[in-house]
Amino acid sequence: MALGSATGTVAGLRAQVTRFVTAELHDDTATVCAIVGTPMNETRHGKSCAERWKASIKRLMAQSGGRAELRADAKAVPSAAVSSDGTYASITLPHPLLGAQSRFSWYDNCWMLMS
Repeated sequence: MALGSATGTVAGLRAQVTRFVTAELHDDTATVCAIVGTPMNETRHGKSCAERWKASIKRLMAQSGGRAELRADAKAVPSAAVSSDGTYASITLPHPLLGAQSRFSWYDNCWMLMS
């Protein structure tokens, strides 16, 4: 990903997805919130992005196999199928990052996770 680039690269997307999954595995909500796009990183109902993601990560980790799902996603990133036009991209992971999808948009020189 070149600084000032008008579009994102597949390699840059894979790096950002790895960063996101690693942040979730380590309960690093500051990094997670830096990656999620607006409006997900805004305060909602009096709760900051970090507070909401901390609760979300806690729920995921409490589920049977939750940590294993994140590890499987991390392992899959290097070879996962990617669809990208340089502005929008999706990556096919065993366990999508948000519900049924893992979609990103290129914004301000970085890939941002979309809701």
